[in-house]
Amino acid sequence: MGKNNEQIEKVYTTLDAYQAGFLTLRGHTPDFIEQGNKIVFVFSASEKLLKDLSDYNSGAMVEALRLAVAVKSLKSQIHSMRRGKEETYAKGQKQ
Repeated sequence: MGKNNEQIEKVYTTLDAYQAGFLTLRGHTPDFIEQGNKIVFVFSASEKLLKDLSDYNSGAMVEALRLAVAVKSLKSQIHSMRRGKEETYAKGQKQ
């Protein structure tokens, strides 16, 4: 039997845009995956991510404006993804 030498990347996922915005402010960049009609934020798991999650859950303070801008940016990316999918679907219908 051969060994599987592929490493499995550990990830952290959340639907919480505020938590994702906080993590973005801390330097983590999410990927987005679609599950049904929801978009999930996916972060690479690391010691720093776990520390930042702990800080978030402990009530870490951030500037309200910076958090609002981070959340709006993430939501804008989600809307762009959905819009692109709808446009692709609409183009397929016309052909």
